[in-house]
Amino acid sequence: MAMICALCVTQNSILRLSLVVNGVLGLAILSLGMPWLVLLLSASVCFHLWQAFRTTNWLAIIISVVAAIVLTVLYSAHLLLHTALYWLVFSVVILCISGFFNYEEPEEEQVVVEPLHTDELDATPLTGLPDRNVLKNSFIAWTEEHDANCALVMLRLEGFNDVNQHIGRDFGDLLLAQSATRIKQQLNVDNVLNIVGNSGKAEKLAHLGGLNFAFICSLEEQKHLHEQLISQIRHVTLKPFNVANCTIEVKVRASYVVCDEPEYSFENFISFANLALDSNPDKAIVPYHPQMMIEQLEQQARLRELAHLDFASELELYFQPVIRNSDEQIEFLELLLRWQHPKQGILSANKFIDDIRVAGLSYPVAAFVIERAAELAMALRMEGIELPLSINVFGPEMLHEEFIEFVDRIMAEHRLEPGDLIIECPLDLFMSLDDQGKAMVARLNSIGIKLCIDGFGDTPIWLAKLPNLNVEYIKVAASLTADFAHQSQIRSLVSGMVDMHNQNNAKVICEGVETLEQLKFVKSLKTYAAQGYYFNYPLSSVGMMSWLKQWRLEHQ
Repeated sequence: MAMICALCVTQNSILRLSLVVNGVLGLAILSLGMPWLVLLLSASVCFHLWQAFRTTNWLAIIISVVAAIVLTVLYSAHLLLHTALYWLVFSVVILCISGFFNYEEPEEEQVVVEPLHTDELDATPLTGLPDRNVLKNSFIAWTEEHDANCALVMLRLEGFNDVNQHIGRDFGDLLLAQSATRIKQQLNVDNVLNIVGNSGKAEKLAHLGGLNFAFICSLEEQKHLHEQLISQIRHVTLKPFNVANCTIEVKVRASYVVCDEPEYSFENFISFANLALDSNPDKAIVPYHPQMMIEQLEQQARLRELAHLDFASELELYFQPVIRNSDEQIEFLELLLRWQHPKQGILSANKFIDDIRVAGLSYPVAAFVIERAAELAMALRMEGIELPLSINVFGPEMLHEEFIEFVDRIMAEHRLEPGDLIIECPLDLFMSLDDQGKAMVARLNSIGIKLCIDGFGDTPIWLAKLPNLNVEYIKVAASLTADFAHQSQIRSLVSGMVDMHNQNNAKVICEGVETLEQLKFVKSLKTYAAQGYYFNYPLSSVGMMSWLKQWRLEHQ
């Protein structure tokens, strides 16, 4: 009866099975009295005892231990004093008593996921947070009484697009409110400025609208207090939320402005903080510095100039040779884009390539460069010079159907042969190719365009993808071979990658060769060719033909 009652109480399936086995063995001992059944009962009691110690219920553990001791004592009495075996069933009864107590399995340590409840949707902490104007008034009032030794910290939350799209905006608003609550809990220090809104309640955090928040902290006592608070806020916001049975992670990016310049207004400081976040989208914490404003003004000026850019008169192609290491002859000429800026002189492409993208001119500029390169390649063929020309593209535009059709048409119009044009593209483009991108690359190969990967070593590399790059050339960045005298480990790495690409019939070119010693070093790596100022500085394509004839005379 004790066993049956215990089976009805305990919720643990393994312990239920243990009680059943013990009860059956006890009844078998009563009816048969066979000694080997006692051994089975002993083993079963030991198993039950082990299960009891895995629980968190001490009373159940004590009773199970008592049952094991009773079994041991009674069995010893049977062996020494020849007592009846049915007394052993008494230990089973004691064991069954432990089943009246709930057993709890030990839980593994888990990250606590904070649940969000829909009954909180009507009243969120955002409704009580001060807005931008209240923060401004509080800042002005504080600076009138103190020296402007404080920092404005702007916080921008990320990760809400998926929540709003897949779960709903209501849950997104609730998640935003809960994130604000976590942030507020970290600002409960005296040196964070109190912001008193229309409700009369003092708050530390202001909501600037959207996903942007801000607070102001005094630096009079602790010079780096704002940095410590940012670190704490980023730590607590990384803890996941549970929204509609989905685990959601929220990230926060922060910028700060030290308000130590009295000539700037509150609106200036807000603009500075926004500028710092926008100009460095890949950084989690961005301090503002005045150079950011100078760079923004320069970029805005360039964008206005690019809007009225005359490609034919202001853009020009320069060239620089790529020299084979085996016979010191030209493998191909790389065409380099230059901008004849009316005020700043000749600008290389890396000075305005980001502005080209922002202005939406990536495709038109790439089309201009390809057409100009085709004209130069046709001129070389007319002079009996079979020498490929390479051009640089900015990246994604080369994977569009329109771009590939344009290249095919230009090659046909200028009667170019396969291999006359080489397209150089950044490494990160190949690191993220999907199936459609691979198909576009295959189409470029099919129309006779050779491909060259540029910047090998300047961007992160997925080693698993390197052997699958279906390209003709790979350019190793100058940063990997510049300080070759102190880079034994880099030498081993580059040498191994060169050997791998040689086995895959890809020709490796080292960029940035400026001295004879550096040329000897890259030759020792068994690279195919080299490029750099040691051979020639970039020259205008206007004099390309005469330069090539002079080169051939000097290297016959």
